[in-house]
Amino acid sequence: MKQGVLAGAAFGIAGLSSPASAKDSAPKKIKALLVTGGGHHDYEAQKKILTEGVSELIDVEWTIWHDEKSVDTKKALSAKGWADPYDIVVYNICHAHENDEAYINSVVNVHKAGKPMVAIHCSMHSYHWNVGGGRESKQDKEWNKLLGVRSMNHGPVGPAITAKKTEVDHPAYRPANKEWKTPKGELYNIHQIYPSATVLAEGNNGHADGQPVVWVNEYGKAKVFGTTIGHHNETVQTKEYLQVIANGMLWAVSAT
Repeated sequence: MKQGVLAGAAFGIAGLSSPASAKDSAPKKIKALLVTGGGHHDYEAQKKILTEGVSELIDVEWTIWHDEKSVDTKKALSAKGWADPYDIVVYNICHAHENDEAYINSVVNVHKAGKPMVAIHCSMHSYHWNVGGGRESKQDKEWNKLLGVRSMNHGPVGPAITAKKTEVDHPAYRPANKEWKTPKGELYNIHQIYPSATVLAEGNNGHADGQPVVWVNEYGKAKVFGTTIGHHNETVQTKEYLQVIANGMLWAVSAT
């Protein structure tokens, strides 16, 4: 496992300013674990883009666990008390073929007990495709219930996504503009939204409209912030996207 610890304010991205209000709203330095790795994405670059960019906006001490193979991620997330040192776990993974239901449920239970989390992009296509009847099964699975949504596929890779804020006013999603556009995109099709989830933004890529792209969910004691946006490095490094993740993290670790 590739891992490392990054201090909060030691990094910068050109052209990205740090709003004082965002840092002022954080009661303390957040200790965050980024769990990343898998196929189809440039996780090597994204782990740097995400951690450095978010740290320009809020005070975070990052620990990174980067494993390309799901078996290595499984080993790390099976250790007793693996999440205890952290205030929040951020998942940016693509481990669709993991089929050990007992292991997956053990990860879910860490969050149901109260550990906040953020789920990014292909985390929505992980930990349920090969479980409990396979990819096409419509049965409720613990990972989906934790996420608050179920997604089985996506549209074309490349077309930009226009994210439009819903009418819901929520502290986890307060973009500078009610509508913003990614440089590139891969719009996920959300096939089920659980009653516990609240959709904060919907997306359109010119081929499909009204797909949830940002939401919050509460499952057990878990506070979960999710977004399906984040396939391309060009999108992840935008100030709009980094602010979305930063605000989601602040909400997830807040007491309210």
